[in-house]
Parts: sequence; structure tokens; C-alpha cells
Amino acid sequence: MNLFPMKQPTLALSISEEALCLVEVKKSWRTTSLQQVKHLSLPAGVIQLSSVKPNILNMEIFVEQLRILFETCQKPISIALSLPDLCARTSAFDFTEFPTKSSEQTALLNWRFKQDLKLDTAQSRLAYQIYIPTSIANGATPVNPESVRVLGTVIRNEIAEQFESACLDAKLIPTSVSIAGLDIFDFYQQNIQEILKAGNKQSPTSSTGAMFLFMSHWGFTFFAFDEGCPTFVRTKAIAIRPTVKDGPTDDASTERENREDLVKNQEESRHHALASIDEHASERVITPYPSETMTKVEKEVLATLQFYLETYSQDGAKPSPTNLFFVTDLEHGHMLLPTSDHIQQTALVSGLTTAPIQVTQFSYTTQFKSRGSRSVQESNIWSALPGYASLRVA
Repeated sequence: MNLFPMKQPTLALSISEEALCLVEVKKSWRTTSLQQVKHLSLPAGVIQLSSVKPNILNMEIFVEQLRILFETCQKPISIALSLPDLCARTSAFDFTEFPTKSSEQTALLNWRFKQDLKLDTAQSRLAYQIYIPTSIANGATPVNPESVRVLGTVIRNEIAEQFESACLDAKLIPTSVSIAGLDIFDFYQQNIQEILKAGNKQSPTSSTGAMFLFMSHWGFTFFAFDEGCPTFVRTKAIAIRPTVKDGPTDDASTERENREDLVKNQEESRHHALASIDEHASERVITPYPSETMTKVEKEVLATLQFYLETYSQDGAKPSPTNLFFVTDLEHGHMLLPTSDHIQQTALVSGLTTAPIQVTQFSYTTQFKSRGSRSVQESNIWSALPGYASLRVA
């Protein structure tokens, strides 16, 4: 008799306004490998992302699509549920003193959310993580040993409970509910710290801080951190949708035609750029995203970068962060990142006088190179990151 039937999940569900994504991994003692990714489109109007009200507008259709997505799974089954960043509110807090009792910590963070963000958390769930600066963790003498950094997230009960209720109706048991951007930020921390450590060996006076940008279908979340501790967080809502052709076509032919057009456009743009690079150097490569979306994303990213550099990183006590790490779960999301020249110009305008900002784009699909993932369709693998990260950091 199994008295503990609930096991750590190997299945994750991530949600967007356009689709549901199922991610399955295989866990062994040493490794976690991607086994399956299933992507199921949602009809328009079923989901509307919000941090202030329930997100599911049509529960019947939503549950029906859940059952279809998990129809081959033996149920009931435990899952990790990954929600978009727009479902919650996240902020980084700095404390000179932080209580040791959990109840006092929760009360203090609820008070800070109300004071700093004008957010009433009485009907919300609070999750938080306390970060220890690397100088303390490594045994060195910290600049301010009493300083404590906390990354807190709140989600309204009615939002989380609605998603949980839908899962239970489909005989799915969410053993964890998390926010995609936070999971992905945690997932890449080891890689980031290794890169920063290698940079510090080459230049001992380099900054211990860095910036992290996660871009998704709903917009982006920007993190800044120093000595491994978050110092600033901003989530910006921007609907990022690829250009869709008019006229009724089946999904397979539409996807094939879009890919063919994209390859053709990229080739034409490459040849055109080589033929007239001096005359048209400022033109951007043709992308699957509307020009207005490209412009809006670039402006918001650069505005966020400028605000952070001007407001938080110019205290003069430490070098300003010169590393920006970028990851996306969009197939062509790398095209939305501002050019290096625009990033450097923004840094100069913000008063950054240290070395140029080094941009590192993580290719997360390399995390999935395993025997089981070879059969995963390339078009689906890009949407796997939120679910995969939620399973890895759980």
C-alpha cells in the first residue's frame, strides 16, 4: 500500500492567452531531460491575463482544452503549474533588519507591498525568497552585514484558485503554482554566476552586479541584481504577436508558409544589406513581428534600462553593472532585443562611465538536447521554457 501517492511532478502546464503547453521531463539521479512538449491553441477570449481579477473568462472551454491536452496521461496526475508574470506582482525589497520568524516576515512584506506598491495583499498569497550576498556566502566581510534583500511576489487568491479549480476539474493536481519569469531567473542563476565569476578573474575591479531580461508573449520582466541579490524588478505588459496572414488556412500549411516566408525574407534582407550596407545601414532585418510591436518593445526595454541605471546604479560606491543576460520563450524573440548600439547609447545617456554593456543571449534550447527531446517539434520546443524551468527549480 502506497501511503504517499503524490510524487514530485514530471509534468508541467504553462498558460498563455493563445495556448496551453504541456512539458514532460524524465528525472534521474543526475540529470533532468526533456521528453515531450505538446502545444494546444486556445480560442480567442478564453484567457485574459490580469493581476487584479480572475483570468479565465470561459471556464468550460478552458477545462475542455485541458482534458484534450492531457488526454493520454493517466489521471489523476500531479503537475507543476506555471503562470505568466502578469498574473502576479513582484518587487525587490531592501531591509536593514529582517525578522527571523516567518509570521513576522510575512507581516513586514505585506506592509511593504502596501507602502511601496499601494497594493492590498489581504486577499492574496505571498511568496518570497531571502537572498544572501555572495560576499557573505563566501565568507568575506560584506559592506553592510545588516542589509537583507528579499524578492517578494503576491497573487490574488481568486486568480490562483480559479486556475487550480480548472486543473482539478480536469483531474490534474497542481502541487506547485509559480510565476514563469521568477522560475526562469532562478533557473539561469548558476550560469550567470559562472559567467560573472569568470569575468571577475579577468578584471578584479569589475561589477558584481548584472541585469537579466526575460521576454515572452505577454511582454517582458527585467531583473537587476548585485552579489546574487535582486535589487530591481519591472514587469511590462506588451502584447507580442507575430504577423498573421489573412484568409482561412489550416494550421500546418499556415505554419509551413510562415516559415518559408520568413526564410525568404531573411535571405532577401541579407542580400540587400550586403549590396547596399552603406546606404541602408540603419534598416532592420525583416521579422515576423509588426514594426509597431518591434518599436514599442525596444522603447520600453531601453526606457527600463535607462531608469534603472539612472536611479539605482549610480551611487558611486560600486561599479555599475555591465552585463545584460537575455532569454526568451518566443521562437524569434531574439529579434526583439534592442541592438547593441542602442543599448550602449542608452547606457551613455544614463551616465554609465565603465566598460560597455556586454549582452549575453542564452540559447535555452541547448538545455533540451537529449535523446528524448529529439522527437519534439522545433515549433513547440520554444514554448517549453516556462514549464521546464518550473520543474527544474521546484
